[in-house]
Amino acid sequence: MRILIYIVLLLTLSLQSCNNNSKKLDPPEIFLDMPEDGYEVEPNNTFIISPKITYDYDSKYLWKLNGEVLGYNKREYKYHSTIFKSDTLEFFVNTPAGSDSMIIPVHTIVWIDFEEFNLDQYKTHINSSKTGYFNPKGVLLPAINIPQQSYWSGFGISIETNTIDQTIDNQFSVYSTSGADKSKHFSVFLADKQDTPNRISFSDGKNHTLKSIAVNNSTYTALTIKRGDENAHAFDFGDWYLLTIKGYDKDNNFTEEIEFYLADYRFENSNKRYVVSSWNNVYLQELGRINSVEFVLSSSDVGYSGYNTPLYFCLDNIKILD
Repeated sequence: MRILIYIVLLLTLSLQSCNNNSKKLDPPEIFLDMPEDGYEVEPNNTFIISPKITYDYDSKYLWKLNGEVLGYNKREYKYHSTIFKSDTLEFFVNTPAGSDSMIIPVHTIVWIDFEEFNLDQYKTHINSSKTGYFNPKGVLLPAINIPQQSYWSGFGISIETNTIDQTIDNQFSVYSTSGADKSKHFSVFLADKQDTPNRISFSDGKNHTLKSIAVNNSTYTALTIKRGDENAHAFDFGDWYLLTIKGYDKDNNFTEEIEFYLADYRFENSNKRYVVSSWNNVYLQELGRINSVEFVLSSSDVGYSGYNTPLYFCLDNIKILD
């Protein structure tokens, strides 16, 4: 009998010890590999949003779209884009240990990345068009080309990424290893020497809202800024190379302008001076609703006949909100 009582006491103490040492579950956490500004998708596309949860124990889920309940107990959501718009999805998880939620912005946009142009190792760039324009997805990019004068200006399309050669033969290379977001194609812009406004415009003649573009230096310009050549001096304290982006509505009224320095040596601290060598997003919603965008390049290095710095920059990922 004493042995039986002893065994019962041991079992009781053991259970109490287990209960005292048992860990409470932490509240669940939601994880999602999402771009900083949310998802971007073109019209008439479908994709699945699938958040990850730290653990899935007695979990209950809820989805909302712009504040309205979509459904319960599904961890994945299939989003279908139709027209230009921005939606706000909310995902909730609730467990006995707690809950978590996440806001997931989704923007339906037109995204021009130049990948539809047929370039390869035998044809690495194009800078002329029979119509005088490239027309990806309803955006007109002028391409002025006069072979008899060995002259061109406006926009070309390229896949060249030579970051070493400083000569004019390398004028279609971006100062990077790829297009934006590790893509293959991008556009190269050369300012018109005759001061003709170099604008991209919408072929439908209507006003639209641009979200952003990606910009970078061309190799030819970047290395000339760093090293100088027979016309241009190597940049030193006080020098700069500036891209100014100007918006115009369908009636050709100026709306706003945005500046982006492609090189800036105005800092006394030499460690802060820079030449852009990677793709940078420039946000353009401040331009308002516009029909065209003018790109103006300027430099602190000016000679008798104009700017000494080669007036190029590279363009990619034109994103249109509406």
